[in-house]
Amino acid sequence: MEYNPEFLSRCFLHTLSPQPEPRRAAESKLTELANHPNYALAVLRLVAEQSIDEQIRHAAAVNFKNHLRSRWVPSLDSSFTPILDSEKDQIKILIVNLMLSSTPRIQSQLSESLSLIGQHDFPKSWPTLLPELVSNLRAASQSDNYASINGILGTANSIFKKFRYQYKTNDLLIDLKYCLDNFSAPLLEMFLRTAALIDSMVGSGGGSPVTLKPLFESQRLCCRVFYSLNFQELPEFFEDHMKEWMTEFKKYLVNNYPVLESSAEGLGLVDELRAAVCENISLYMEKNEEEFKDYLNDFAQAVWTLLGKVSQSSSRDSLAVMAIKFLTTVSTSVHHTLFAGDGVIPQICQSIVIPNVRLRDEDEELFEMNYIEFIRRDMEGSDVDTRRRIACELLKGIATNYKQQVISIVSVQIQNLLTSYAANPAANWKDKDCAIYLVVSLSTKKTGGNSVSTDLVDVQNFFGSVIVPELQSQDVNAFLMLKAGALKFFTMFRNQIPKHLVLQLFPYLTQFLGAESNVVHSYAASCIEKLLLVKDEGGRSRYTSADVAPNLPVLMNNLFTALRFPESEENQYIMKSIMRVLGVAEITPEIAGPCIAGLTSILAEVCKNPKNPIFNHYLFESVAVLVRRACERDISLIPSFETSLFPILQEILGNDVTEFLPYAFQLLAQLVELNRPPISDIYMEIFKLLLSPDSWTRNSNVPALVRLLQAFLEKAPEKLNQEERLAQVLGIFNRLVSVPSTDEQGFFVLNTVIENLDYGAIAPYVGHIWNALFTRLQSKRTVKYIKSLLIFISLFLVKHGFANLVDSMNSVQAGIFLVILEQFWIPNLKLITGPIEVKLVSVASTRLICESLTLLDAGAVRNWGKMLDSIVTLLSRPEEDRVGDEPEMPDIAENTGYTVAFVNLYNAGKKEEDPLKDIKDPREFLATSLAKLSALSPGRFPQIISENLDPANQAALHQICSTYNCPVV
Repeated sequence: MEYNPEFLSRCFLHTLSPQPEPRRAAESKLTELANHPNYALAVLRLVAEQSIDEQIRHAAAVNFKNHLRSRWVPSLDSSFTPILDSEKDQIKILIVNLMLSSTPRIQSQLSESLSLIGQHDFPKSWPTLLPELVSNLRAASQSDNYASINGILGTANSIFKKFRYQYKTNDLLIDLKYCLDNFSAPLLEMFLRTAALIDSMVGSGGGSPVTLKPLFESQRLCCRVFYSLNFQELPEFFEDHMKEWMTEFKKYLVNNYPVLESSAEGLGLVDELRAAVCENISLYMEKNEEEFKDYLNDFAQAVWTLLGKVSQSSSRDSLAVMAIKFLTTVSTSVHHTLFAGDGVIPQICQSIVIPNVRLRDEDEELFEMNYIEFIRRDMEGSDVDTRRRIACELLKGIATNYKQQVISIVSVQIQNLLTSYAANPAANWKDKDCAIYLVVSLSTKKTGGNSVSTDLVDVQNFFGSVIVPELQSQDVNAFLMLKAGALKFFTMFRNQIPKHLVLQLFPYLTQFLGAESNVVHSYAASCIEKLLLVKDEGGRSRYTSADVAPNLPVLMNNLFTALRFPESEENQYIMKSIMRVLGVAEITPEIAGPCIAGLTSILAEVCKNPKNPIFNHYLFESVAVLVRRACERDISLIPSFETSLFPILQEILGNDVTEFLPYAFQLLAQLVELNRPPISDIYMEIFKLLLSPDSWTRNSNVPALVRLLQAFLEKAPEKLNQEERLAQVLGIFNRLVSVPSTDEQGFFVLNTVIENLDYGAIAPYVGHIWNALFTRLQSKRTVKYIKSLLIFISLFLVKHGFANLVDSMNSVQAGIFLVILEQFWIPNLKLITGPIEVKLVSVASTRLICESLTLLDAGAVRNWGKMLDSIVTLLSRPEEDRVGDEPEMPDIAENTGYTVAFVNLYNAGKKEEDPLKDIKDPREFLATSLAKLSALSPGRFPQIISENLDPANQAALHQICSTYNCPVV
């Protein structure tokens, strides 16, 4: 298709219009044109047209970049038309030279576009790119054209970044070698040439900020490319030329550049280069310590001296963090003796650690203006790239080899800080905050748990003398950052604080929920939530409903009230605390009423615009745990819960609130399960909706829909015999089981049908069921599918007998039962896991060999022995391999967003039912069944066992029989 440049130009001009009508019309037209071949090429040629206004060309360049992002290699579920190979080839021919000849704004967009292509095609499908970049780099270098040089280096930086983050594979190393062979020498040439230019300008005093800035940017880009090319391993070229690189690196750490550093922008550029150098030498320290050792002393001294000059300004944080990281890496290496000299550790503590741990104005501003980011850094450990955290990491690193010295020095520093605070609390409160931060940040996590410990202070004494006074302060809105630090200490060391003291302080924690500071009431909520998770030895919860009861009404009121503070309307820490308290407390009607009213009110609000997935998840968990705990105590509360929840659930379903549909279905399933038959008409209306094929089109809803369908099948199986509902349910099963991503859910539906209906009801459909299962087994078998199939077959056998099982399978295809037995059942029996599943398949398999005539005739003896061998293998596995612990409710990942993924509601979870409640121990069942069988045919089985069971399983079988005082077969 031919594109008129003037028409395209007008379209892009109109996309810049402040008027919505022409802007939307232009955007719509461009979206339509984008589906035609050669659109990207036409836009790129428009960008190259110098006669067109730069604003229009810039808009076209942005459009070109976004077009490539979605269509160069569209995702599998994308509806975008991919760019044709012939068009791709033309773009690759044009883009490099066009990028280099463009103005900075357009060059930036084209460089990103080039990088997008490179991510997919470089180097294998774009072998001309690197030679073209190198050729242009050398040409630009000859004319000192740093606009082009930096464009090329920026592009190289982008396409080489994959060597930092991808796993080391043969393919990656082949690509890396190609890049090293072609770019290592030109990179060094460029780096040294630019270094000489900088030295010349600075030395003669002739350099100006305008001429020096592009040179420093060039050196920074060279350092980033150096980092990428050296990340996987030390290349031979870089090892051979290490002296040249390190000489220049050191220069940038020790030299001053007053022409640039006199302005904030220039200082930032120099600091970026120095930070890149620090990251490079940290990389060499981590990965190439032996080769780097000759340069280490000089760099350690240079970094140390540089840190002494770096101010506390936030604009210099990146440099300070990278420099301290380098010293931290050295401190844990074999060269840690650099820190062993007299006075070195005290000096580090005094000149590096304390200044960087002390609160700055920027920290106070963040505390007040952006509480979410403050908590993310301070409480959740994402502050690894902040000065406060990295300074403490340096101390931890030094303590690896000089623990007692560090403890002694830091303990004195902590005492000095507390003494300073005591002398003038109002003026020196930051000293106390610094002391608390040091104790918390230098604590160590004990292996295998959430408990932390410290050698710096006696935790209980420190808690009593330093923390408790802050917690018992009458004014929850005074010295807020100190209050937050005290709450954080309480939370971190909660395991070590005696229960009686915690219970005394609980009313004070409740008061902190009323603090105006978002950080303080969030920390109070988090502290309460974490305390309720504390376990004593043996796994017993330390705090019970009886401990919570005296404060419960005030606690719940304060938690819900805290959600009314500005910016805390969707505070995830408060909602998580509500969920945890409801999971521990005894839920009386007096508590349940206000809580369900508060939660449904919040639900109604967030339904209008779901935007905080973590908060919303804990909101639904809170509803689920409230319903579960309250109804466990008093089943008569169900109607009031239904009255409160149904309008919200109907709104979610009626308005198709996509993000909340899986939650709504899970809550409905919970309510159905709690109801006693007969099921009310309103639920049956939902059941009809559930059977509609349209309800199952979104994969993200499937697990929740299956959960709801199971609840209906279990509570009202008789309803399946009406209006051909069973056929509809089995149609859903067929749809789910045919696709690998939902086949397990299909088995959940089928198993529930088999377990809850008489054989007479399902008999007309059994042939169709086997056909669906065998078709899928032939087309796409997976281990997961085979395990699910074995569980279903076992459930069928124990519920409806082996005669119905064998006959119904063989009616589909003569002899298919033995094929399934030999090829799938016997070989895969040992793969089954889970306590109920292991018991089910082992009992079913035992019944097959001990009660069914199918394997007892002479022609099937070999299969009988092999099946017994598989049963013994399954039951002889260590207990922990067969039985999983009851899972704790998992934390929702902080990066959770609204995606197509299903999120399970732990508190609305389906309780697993054991279909064999009368059989307590599958090993005992095997022993007694074999004993009965042996008594019927004395002397028949020893030889079969010796021929088919290996010695280990023979011994295991002997042990099983002996354990239950059964005659050994």
